[in-house]
Amino acid sequence: MGHYPFTLFNGITLLVLALTLALAWRRWRGSLASNWPLAGYALIAGYALGFSGGLNPYWVTAGVACAVAIRSGFFPRQVRWVEAIPLGYVAWRCVGLLSMW
Repeated sequence: MGHYPFTLFNGITLLVLALTLALAWRRWRGSLASNWPLAGYALIAGYALGFSGGLNPYWVTAGVACAVAIRSGFFPRQVRWVEAIPLGYVAWRCVGLLSMW
């Protein structure tokens, strides 16, 4: 077995993964009119800008657009299903970055 290099990038990626999973959990279990998902997406967007090449900015932008649509009341129950796709991408990509795929 080899040594896993725990770097600052890996630590922040792990935090983004935890934030994404918590965001998905709150989206399906919590209130749709909450502002916390917007704050979570702001952190995810900051991560995508700070570590270029980590996350595809188009997927992050799609997630932000879905969160804004849900918060503004534009078919929130239907858009929540569409938002699951960018959240799944961010979670899968974070697992891939942590696993060095």
